[in-house]
Formats: sequence, structure tokens, C-alpha cells
Amino acid sequence: MALNNVPQYSKLKELDNKRWLVRILILSAVFIILIVKVYLTIYVIDRTIGLYAILTSFVLFNILFISYFGYRDPYAKVHNNKIPPNQLPLVTIVVPVKNEEDIIKTCVLSCLNQSYEKKEIIVIDDGSTDKTGVILDEIKKEYKNSNFNIVHLENSVGKKRAVEVASKIANGHIYAFMDSDCDMALDATEKAVQVFHYDPQVGALTGHGRVKNRHEGGFFDHFLEKLQDVYADGACRAQKGMESSFSSVNCCAGSLSFYRREAIQNFIHEWANDKFLGMNFKFATDRRMTAHVLSNKPPYYASSKNDNSRQKTNKVKVNGYWKVLYSQNIKVNIGVPSTLDSLIKQQIRWRKSFIRSLFSTGGIFWKRPFYAAMIYYLQTSMKFFRPYIVVKSVFFMPFFGDYMTPFVWFSGILFTGMIYAVDFRLRNPGDKNWLYRPFFTLLATFIYTWLLIYAAITIKKTGWR
Repeated sequence: MALNNVPQYSKLKELDNKRWLVRILILSAVFIILIVKVYLTIYVIDRTIGLYAILTSFVLFNILFISYFGYRDPYAKVHNNKIPPNQLPLVTIVVPVKNEEDIIKTCVLSCLNQSYEKKEIIVIDDGSTDKTGVILDEIKKEYKNSNFNIVHLENSVGKKRAVEVASKIANGHIYAFMDSDCDMALDATEKAVQVFHYDPQVGALTGHGRVKNRHEGGFFDHFLEKLQDVYADGACRAQKGMESSFSSVNCCAGSLSFYRREAIQNFIHEWANDKFLGMNFKFATDRRMTAHVLSNKPPYYASSKNDNSRQKTNKVKVNGYWKVLYSQNIKVNIGVPSTLDSLIKQQIRWRKSFIRSLFSTGGIFWKRPFYAAMIYYLQTSMKFFRPYIVVKSVFFMPFFGDYMTPFVWFSGILFTGMIYAVDFRLRNPGDKNWLYRPFFTLLATFIYTWLLIYAAITIKKTGWR
């Protein structure tokens, strides 16, 4: 998608009444299936697999119910408020890049052309060996009057240390971190500033990602990208929407996230030089950065726990900790792997970061609101049991003559995929990508499931490619 077509969203009403009725029907269907699974588990199918199936529907129902009725876009709450000109904060947009000559210009222009004027852009060229550096210098000449800085590193130091380099020269009160294969909507920064300004307890804010070439070609063209697009949309609106209802998003995406400077500045060096199992952990671990914000309190809460004037703004009880939110109105186009090989390598890296985050996010999430913590720990536990459930359902149960259990299990997988597909279509009328959601569910079940095991075995291998 070209820069000129990056959407700017001002429509704040998500659905009309007719589509809200369909949402009620979706929840009713999930609840009925949950009850059916309970009955089948007690009287018909294998109880281990049945219990897992029950938990799957229970988590699905809660994610959808809370994201439908509990989520309120933080930007929608404050979009009509006007910030006095003398109170506008400086925003530092940081983009680390390495060897992205084909797409870096679109990325950087989306930063330079932001509707929010009080900004500085810092691009760290992490030892690129292609024409990325030359292209950046050409953009700098064209935008010589902009607050645009380029740092060319002679040798590659990795994404995290590149971000650390930027943080040492950054002046902004708010940081925007964006991956170099992404480009943000031109009003993204302006909307983020609104959220931060009117709620001083917001420590981090993540946006809504969609895949760049999600509508190109026929059904089988860019097939993997379209699978990832429909998943990314649901992961944002459903999963992060649910978590944001409790001010507790557990991972601010690297595609585009905003942080209050005071929430992370003193942590960036530790994050950039993170060690795990006695070695430097190279992966960017957006979860680890988010976990730091989740586990800390704003200075005014740390110094004055009984400050009632502050507590009045805390409509969601987070015990004085930083709020970590998601806004569906802050849009970003994301780049994703286009081949199965590159997708699997990416997913392995992400799972290594997930394993690392178990010792950070997992160790602190109990401090967040109870219901958010319960769902987080349930989902995390189920990831580790899933390989056993797949093997038992596909191989062991049929071998011993039980075909009903695998049938129920597989039907549940397709049902979950279709529920997310319908949810996608409700929010994106006319977008045919909803058809890809069941295919993604099969990909996640039969391929992604095993990558967590492989990631754990190869956790000390830090190669990116």
C-alpha cells in the first residue's frame, strides 16, 4: 500500500446496531458450544482433550465479551479535547533500520509527513550493506529543514542497541518506536499525543496493525500475507482490546508503539543489554519492554500512594501502576514474511522472545487486575499443553479407536477460526480477507504449535536469518 493510501481514521463508532446484533449472536454461539463441550467431556469424549477444549471456548468467550463490551478506545474518549499549544509535548520517532532499501523511503516519509508538527525523527542505520544509507541521506537533503536526524553505524549492533543509541540523543517527552518495514497513518502521532496528554497514568500505547499488501492479487496471491493480515487485525482488536479494557496490554507491538519517556528511559540500557541464560539476548523482545512498564508506577504514585486527586483519573483499577493501552484508531501498515520459510523463522524468534518474557511478564502480571491476569496465565499455560493435545488427538485417540474425540477437537478448531472470521467481517465490511481466518487457524494449530518446542531447544541460537 502506497504512502498516499495510508488511511487516516476519524470514524469513532465501530459498528451499527445491526452488526452489534450479530456480535450478540456470536457470543451466544460460543457460549452454547462451551456448554456442549462440557456435556461431551463428562459423557462422551476423552476428558483431558475435553477439558482443553472447554478452556479454549472459555477463553474465547471472555476475550470477545470483554473486547466487545469493556473496550473503549482511549483516543475516542479524548478526540474532541484540544491541547493548549504551550502544552504540546515533543515526540521522538525512532526507526532502527538495516538493509531495507526497497521500503525505507515509505517508512521514513510516513514519519516526516505526520500531521503532528512538534516532533523529531531519529533513524539509526544499523550497519546497512545495501543502499539504505544512501536513500536516507537523499531524504535528509530533501527534508533539510525538518527535525530529522540520521545516525549511520559502521557495524551492526542489533535493533535494541540501535534504539539505545537513539535514546541517548532523543529529546522527546514521548517516544514512538516503529519497525523499518512499517509505515504509520499520517495522524497516528497526533492521536497518540491526545491519549498521553489527557491521562498522565498512560505509560505505553500500541496501535492497530494491518498488512501492507493485504488486498493485492487474487485469492492465492500473497496468500501468507493475507493470512497474517486477518490474524493481526483480530489479535489487535480482540486480544489487545480485551487487555486494554484492564489497562494491561501485555505486548506493545514493535510495528508501532508509543511510550512515555519517564516510563522507560532508565530501563533502555538494561533492555538493550539484556542477558538470559548467561548470554546476551539479541532479540528485540517488545514484551520485555512492555513488562517493565506494566511492573512500575508513575513517580507521583510511588511518592504519594494516597493522592486522591490522581486516583480520580484512574477509572480502571490498576493499583497505581502505569496504564498500557491499545487504540484501534492509531493505524500502521506492517510488513510481514511472504514465504513459509521466512514466516517460520520469524515465529521461532518471536517464541524465543515469548519464552524470555515468561520471566518478566509472567513474574509481574499477577499485579495487574485479577481477570486480566487470569486470562493471561490461562492462555500461557495452554500454549505449553497444546503439542500434547495435538498429538493425542491426531494420533493416539484414532489408534485406540476413538474417533469422536478427534472429531470434536477438530470441529472446535474450525469453529474458533470461523468465529474470528465473522468478527473480522463485521468490522471490515466488504473485505474478503475474512475467508483466510480458518486457514490461519489450521496453520497455527499444525505448524506454529511445534515452534515453541523448537524455540526452547534452540534458545541460545541468536541468529536472525
